[in-house]
Formats: sequence, C-alpha cells, structure tokens
Amino acid sequence: MEKTRVIVLLGKGKRLFEFAFALSRLMRAHCIVPDALEGEPFLVGKRIATCLAPRVFAYPLLFLGQDHALTGGVVAGLMRRTSVLPYLLVLDAHLDLFASREVSFPIHRGNFLAYLLRREGFPEDRLFVCSSFGEWPKIRSQLLALPPGFLYLSWDVDFGFPEVAHFPSGATSEHLEEIFADLALLSGRQGFRLLAGDLVELDHRKVADPLSLASRVSSCLRPIFEEAKA
Repeated sequence: MEKTRVIVLLGKGKRLFEFAFALSRLMRAHCIVPDALEGEPFLVGKRIATCLAPRVFAYPLLFLGQDHALTGGVVAGLMRRTSVLPYLLVLDAHLDLFASREVSFPIHRGNFLAYLLRREGFPEDRLFVCSSFGEWPKIRSQLLALPPGFLYLSWDVDFGFPEVAHFPSGATSEHLEEIFADLALLSGRQGFRLLAGDLVELDHRKVADPLSLASRVSSCLRPIFEEAKA
C-alpha cells in the first residue's frame, strides 16, 4: 500500500484553511484537519504526532500552526512514536525561544525548547537555532558535518515572511532560496532524511492572499521534501 503524504493543520481561521489546502495541492499532499484542536498547542501537537502511524503516512510530515510551542509537542510525540532522535533545526528571527529556561506549565513559545532539553532528554548538541541569515553559513557547515540521521525543521514564519507573522519584525525572504537549497542538499545525502517539519506563528488575519503565500512557501519546502522522499 502506498503511503500518504500529509500536511496537518493545527490552527484556525478561514485564510489559514485556504493557505493549508492550497499548500497541500502544491506539495501533492493530503491536508488533515484533526477534530481535537482544543487545548494547549503543545499538548495538541504531542497528541496528534503520537497518533500518526508510520505504516500509513509517508515521512516527512508537515505541521501548520499558530504557536511555536507546537514544535515541542510534535517533536516529543514523534520521538515516542518513531523511537528516532532527530537533529532539530529552528529558524526563528526572534530570540524568545529561551525566554524561560525553567520548565513550567503550560508550555509556551518561550520554554518549549527548555522542556525538550530538560524533560524529554533532548541533547543540546542536536539543536541548531538560526535567527538571521548572517548566522546561516556557520550553521550550514555544522549541519553538513553531521553524521547521517534524521532532521526536524521548525520554521517560524517571521523568518522570511514577517508580514504574516504574529510578531511582524523579522528577516525577509531575500535569502530563503539559498537556505532551502542547502537543506535540500543536506536532505539528499545518503542516510540523511527529513523526518518532519512545521511552519508556525502564522497570523491568519494577516494572510491577505493565501494562494500567493502557499506558492512562496511551497517553492522553499518542495525541494527538501522531494529529496527526503527519494
């Protein structure tokens, strides 16, 4: 049985739905909107990721959401579901990821990485955070020197598309093509695969043209997803 490529929408808003379905068509994927969307984004992400059966769904998976805490839940859920310890690459123009280094509940955008490191035992040397295009050459070199393994990509939309982000200041899309070409190269290496990824912090009220945004995001993601599928 051929496995299904999926995009999982964990968010609300008419334009976010339109964006998700447009992106799924461009990525040749099915769009899934789970019934159980209520609750903290971290817990929702963890619950959904734990339920996605590798026998049915093709990796890499892509999650769309409105709160970066989603990443912590999805990574924790996938680690338990697949027994895989991935490398975690975070693209985020705002350094609020470690707003709190203490783990307190509810898990939010400022402490989900602290949760992964302290509660899930995620190794710090497998975490790579890029907040500007100027940091990318060094991180690129680090990634290309890694032993074969799996990669999880967490992409805050303020890194490239700040006009549709909850926090609008950030890096523009000027150099995104270069970064994602490098990730496609990494994903194409023998023994190195993209496990999953997410696009988060989308503000549906700011998505004026869902089809245009889907086209721009797809042009970034499709090369690394196709390499991972190969």
